[in-house]
Amino acid sequence: MLRSAVARAGAQRATFLRSFSRSAPVCAVAPPPKKQSKVTRKKEVKEKVKKGGMTHLKFGDAVRQLKYENLAADLTGLGLAELSASDLQSISSNVVIYNNHAEKTLKELGAFKKNQNHELFSRPVSMVTENTSKVHSGFIEKLASESAQNRLCLLGEKGAGKSTLVAQTQALLLSHYKGDVVLLHVDQAEKVVDGSSDYFYNPSLKKFHQPMFTKRWIKKVRAANEAVFKKMPLTEDVSFVSKKEKHSLKKEKHTIYDFLTLNHEFGFYGPSNAFQFFVKQLQAHSSKFPVLVSIDNFNALIRDPHTAYFHTDMRPVTLGDLEFGSFISLLVSGDLSFAKGGVMLSESKDLGECKTLRAGLRLEQPNPYEPAEKCDLDFAKQMTKNGGVKTFQVENLTKDQARGLLLFLDKVGVLQIREYPTKEIYKSLEESAFAPGTTINVGEYVRCQDREAQFERILQLTYFASAGNPGRFLKINSLTF
Repeated sequence: MLRSAVARAGAQRATFLRSFSRSAPVCAVAPPPKKQSKVTRKKEVKEKVKKGGMTHLKFGDAVRQLKYENLAADLTGLGLAELSASDLQSISSNVVIYNNHAEKTLKELGAFKKNQNHELFSRPVSMVTENTSKVHSGFIEKLASESAQNRLCLLGEKGAGKSTLVAQTQALLLSHYKGDVVLLHVDQAEKVVDGSSDYFYNPSLKKFHQPMFTKRWIKKVRAANEAVFKKMPLTEDVSFVSKKEKHSLKKEKHTIYDFLTLNHEFGFYGPSNAFQFFVKQLQAHSSKFPVLVSIDNFNALIRDPHTAYFHTDMRPVTLGDLEFGSFISLLVSGDLSFAKGGVMLSESKDLGECKTLRAGLRLEQPNPYEPAEKCDLDFAKQMTKNGGVKTFQVENLTKDQARGLLLFLDKVGVLQIREYPTKEIYKSLEESAFAPGTTINVGEYVRCQDREAQFERILQLTYFASAGNPGRFLKINSLTF
């Protein structure tokens, strides 16, 4: 019985193995695919790739990155005057350009902000108004005094031209002092406190360094002030190590430009006194070379008493705890002063009303029971020290100034009249072909029968709609974009 059972099991196993026999048709390997030519493969790749747009940026950023100003009309034949301090009276209420040196300096400082419609023109332009004249007489001419007594804050509605007035002030200073002036500009003050930069604590200064922010700011300042920095010799010896190489700069032999070029401690992740040395050198030379410190979007620094940075124990870092923030605080309070110079601040209406700023400018009586998140009373008190920060209200355009600006827009081709689909019935292309000259296509530029009347109608409508606000007035009339 045992033998018969073993025999039956063996027979069943043989049958099972035969059903899974390794026959040639089953185990044959598939032949390799045919080799495609390079031309065929390239065609297939090209068909799979989707064509994208010119850029992934939004329009406001795209017009700057793609340099749309290169497509604008040339301003050479218009005979525009250059912005100059000596000719300020003769160019009042006129559209002007910046000279080549001033234009290059302002671009390096970041004084030309986006969404100012500079891309409409081949070069940045600006209109000289009463605001320019008042700033020249009330601020620029006072740069011969110490900066603690020459502090100004520009106020005004959105689009009034506060940032433009800062750029005009910088250009007028370059003209007034023949380039022998130091321009320190912060174009985006929110970058100081929004947590976008790395930071670390320096126990010797008891302040937080911001290497990435400081390095980029120093680079812009060095490029914009290269000529004047080369005229400023060091007042003391200094030694530092940069890229594993020791540098020893001697006073009266090397200049501030040499120090900023060779010293890389501004972006170094470690204790450094490079920034403090730089400020000290500027103070030593400020009796001969005036220093202008301009801060755009200033209310972004003080709308919150705390920054986006934290101590190791999660206590929030204040503006004064940052090395660069402390530098700004001392300048605004007047505790840090240059022998000749000034401090110009500009608010941004995009950030809303800032109670700390209004209390510091004495426009509102500070409320001692106000929550600290809404009003930083300590900083507001600092702004009132040493005589306080003065205010300057930026006014809108007058009717005559709006007319002059609109005439300029017409000359450069920005002001265009198009036919828009407002009628109920439009003829097709086939129908219009039988009656040439009687119809126009939608969106096509048209010629005015009475150009002067049409110009006056546009002026009345757009000036009323914008209330003379330069930003809104330009935006309404820039129809080509």
